[in-house]
Amino acid sequence: MIGSVRSFSRLGLRCLSQHKNVQHFRSISTVNNQKGIIKSPYRDIEIPDKSFPNFIFDLQENFIDNIAFVNGLTGESLTHGMFRDQCMRLASALRRHGLQQGDVVAIVSPNIPEYAITLVGVAAMGGINTTINSTYTPEEIARQLDMSTASVLVVHPSLLPVARKAMNLYPGIKHIISMGSPEVGVLSLQDLLKDDGSFYPHNLKVNPEDDPFLLPYSSGTTGLPKGVMLTHRNIVANLIQFDNPQERVTNDQETFIGIMPMYHVYGSVVCMGQTLKLGAKLVTLPGFNPQTYIESIIKYKPTYLHTVPPIVNFLIQHPDMKKEYLRRTHTLICGAAPVGPTIIDALLKKFDHGMRFQEGYGMTEALITNVSPSHNLIPGSCGPCLPNTMAKIVDINSGEIMGPDDGEGELCVYGPQVMKGYFRNKKATEETIDEDGWVHTGDIARCDHDQNIFIVDRLKELIKVKGMQVAPAELEDLLRLHPHVRDVAVIGLPDDRAGELPRAYIVPKDVYACPDDIAAFVAKHVAPHKKLEGGVIFVDAIPKSPTGKILRRVFKAQALAEKAISGSI
Repeated sequence: MIGSVRSFSRLGLRCLSQHKNVQHFRSISTVNNQKGIIKSPYRDIEIPDKSFPNFIFDLQENFIDNIAFVNGLTGESLTHGMFRDQCMRLASALRRHGLQQGDVVAIVSPNIPEYAITLVGVAAMGGINTTINSTYTPEEIARQLDMSTASVLVVHPSLLPVARKAMNLYPGIKHIISMGSPEVGVLSLQDLLKDDGSFYPHNLKVNPEDDPFLLPYSSGTTGLPKGVMLTHRNIVANLIQFDNPQERVTNDQETFIGIMPMYHVYGSVVCMGQTLKLGAKLVTLPGFNPQTYIESIIKYKPTYLHTVPPIVNFLIQHPDMKKEYLRRTHTLICGAAPVGPTIIDALLKKFDHGMRFQEGYGMTEALITNVSPSHNLIPGSCGPCLPNTMAKIVDINSGEIMGPDDGEGELCVYGPQVMKGYFRNKKATEETIDEDGWVHTGDIARCDHDQNIFIVDRLKELIKVKGMQVAPAELEDLLRLHPHVRDVAVIGLPDDRAGELPRAYIVPKDVYACPDDIAAFVAKHVAPHKKLEGGVIFVDAIPKSPTGKILRRVFKAQALAEKAISGSI
């Protein structure tokens, strides 16, 4: 039964891809000629027609003895040559156990070097990786296993009890592989990595543009989770775009701290992929622990730091984080959510040794599309489009393309890094990618005359007060300036007269924080419709996704429940 479902899935995805590609290539001339299109300032880059493993394996000949991965907790390491060898052994072992091209392998694990070996090894034998959040419950794991039609589950030994419960809910798993010691009824990854390699599929035929490498599931902030089909070409293209030779700041001597979870594309594509493409070193950490993170920075001296806004705030505010610890860090990049100019100023003031700050923009469905230039910091901007990438900003109501003087609209992006589509979900695919191949991001943005893009907020999170738009991120940036505010989230509270009213959820910094004072502080700095008429609520923590995005929907649901109980809606 699983085999038949999988065959159907491959057939369905191939048909969907062909349909999208016809539209995509047919519309290129139309897209280029549209007025108001934001084009990359960089010349296009040639993208090799290779699978991701072959792309990486070929490059690794140039730095085979460089350290590729270090387990940040144990200190164990492996070189790029060892990494390639273990990936090929794993691919052979999986084939020996009956896996075929197109089979889906699920991974549930925190960040360790074996995660990267599994990702590349599965792809090298022709499989598809579906990466599952390592904090998920058994029910959530089972749901993704079912939706992705996974037949193999690779799991960290600490998560085996959770995985077994998930398997009771989803009977389609044929093999479970533990990243730890052998156990009864469980294959050991360490044993598989001892395979002699004789089953390695040297003549595997991969269509880079059509065959998925990754099948992550979107965060669900705009609905139920959907499988995002990222092909080999998507990944290879984005790594070449991100390491833009016209704007290169990295080389094979880089050291990265791998704190971004590999089940998210920030961790698997940007951090891991960049490591493998450059010949760099990635120090993996299983999760964010303040003391461990600081100790890793002191010990390994990262040269290039991948961050999200909460980590930027941590670097600025934590008393144990001394400025000399980042002396070797030439660049810090931040993604997942916009960073306010005041935060950037505070960061560069503390770490004043000439460190560059870059802000990137991307999404699971389109990977990385924009990165601010290393030589030209424009606070609040995620920069221009990467090579081979275009963008446009469209009016929310009319759909007309907007220019730099026309205000804010929805950001749409276009390029070779755009996903193939949602897995077995044609309706959602067509709602996200239009007939000309543009991804409608759901993000509100504007651009300047130099074609730099500024992300303002999420389309579905905009607050409408008497028909006027209020961006939660704007109020959040302002509130972070208050001396007694540690963290904040702003939502729109439903209101019969105004439509919505802004409400702030505050994590106070100390006992002196007062809701009325905070509301008055905002009122002094904003237009009347942006005042916190929905109230100021103190909370212990702000819920966020693994990549640092504020989960405003949590507070939204809470507020709606409270109003329902009170009988006001």
